Amino acid sequence: MKDNRNHLKISKNSIERFIPISKQEIITDLLAAAHWNPAQRQQFTHLCHLLVALYHYKFHNYLEKLKNYYMPFNSDIDTIVRQSSAEDKQQCYSQLIKEIHQLLNHANYEPLSVVDLNQAMTADSYYGVKVSVDWDDFAEIIIYYRGFSTLVKLKRTWSSLFLKTSQSEIIVYNKLFLLIKFKTMPERIREWIAINGNHSEKQAKKWIRRARQAWPANMNEEHVFIKLFKDIPLSDLEMLFPNQQVRFKLFDKIKLGVTGGGGTLAGIISVISKAGLIFTNPITFIVAFLGFIGIIFRQIMGFFNQRTRYMMKLSQNLYFLNLDNNLGVINYLVDMAEEEECKEVILAYYFLYVHADKNYTKEQLDQEIEDYLYHQYGVVVNFEIEDGLRKLRQEGLLKEVNGILKVIDLPQACLSLDEQWDNFFIPEKDEASANPY
Repeated sequence: MKDNRNHLKISKNSIERFIPISKQEIITDLLAAAHWNPAQRQQFTHLCHLLVALYHYKFHNYLEKLKNYYMPFNSDIDTIVRQSSAEDKQQCYSQLIKEIHQLLNHANYEPLSVVDLNQAMTADSYYGVKVSVDWDDFAEIIIYYRGFSTLVKLKRTWSSLFLKTSQSEIIVYNKLFLLIKFKTMPERIREWIAINGNHSEKQAKKWIRRARQAWPANMNEEHVFIKLFKDIPLSDLEMLFPNQQVRFKLFDKIKLGVTGGGGTLAGIISVISKAGLIFTNPITFIVAFLGFIGIIFRQIMGFFNQRTRYMMKLSQNLYFLNLDNNLGVINYLVDMAEEEECKEVILAYYFLYVHADKNYTKEQLDQEIEDYLYHQYGVVVNFEIEDGLRKLRQEGLLKEVNGILKVIDLPQACLSLDEQWDNFFIPEKDEASANPY
């Protein structure tokens, strides 16, 4: 395969950390290397099995901890939740948010920048649905993505009088994570009064309740909503928020205005021209007046029909793009983080063991693994070398002397991991495995 990476005009920071190869496929390919003798291949197989088992157990404990943090804020909970003080609940919420950021990082998701969000607010919708969001309604918004691609969209513009098409590039996020929490009613009332000036609390409460009228009956302000989507265009981020409102595009406003205004004007002229017949021929006047009412009704229905078409498109898009919700998202992310951690530690150990004679530094090992992933699978990855080495240290497999990296040999590594597995079930050791990081 020809090496084209030097021709990629992108910085390393813009390359994905996510390794788009399954853990099992990587292990299978590493074991298929010709340099193994039968004993070494068996030992490396055992090492991989031990690492996978260890991390599965650690992440299982970590998932249980995250479930406890999320329980008081889960809108889907169907078990009794122990009552706790406001202070305890706030501590639980703060810990949940901290752990979510850490989990997303280890699942190799990237935070969405303020620049990207501002771009999304001003970009034309890819799906043709324009919506607006009241951002002041949220106490917390967390958005992360993993992987993106670029689509080219053809559209006609005013500048060419809709005679020619022009190309525009649209960023599409392969996976998009969203966490939101609404502000409480007292917070919103204080803000609304501060922004809108001399208004009563009653007026503020009425306005906020009207804005939140679409909320489900069993929803409360303490709930934290977590969503995971796929293939979301940057220009349509607003459609993922529950308090979005559909807005007509300029073209639709002009079309409705022209057709509605023209029809209404024609109806008015017809009624006025027949107004003189109200006494001499009232039936003709009544027919003209009913026709005018029909025109008005048709224009109103045109407005609502267009709005309904927008809502239907919005609903269909969300139906097919939604991957998971709330606790299901946490389960999904823990599984992905476990997968990524296993791949990183196995690759780091393999190359340090197989190429022990090369005296790798951190930078050299990083480049070696990235070269392997490119030549073996054709993917350009920003390998998380710090993560891989950190895990080797934690498992007692790494030796470092003056920046030179070495690992203990396979038999000793297997014994060390086997002993760690046994120690998991000693109570004080078991508690320590609750955080795999």
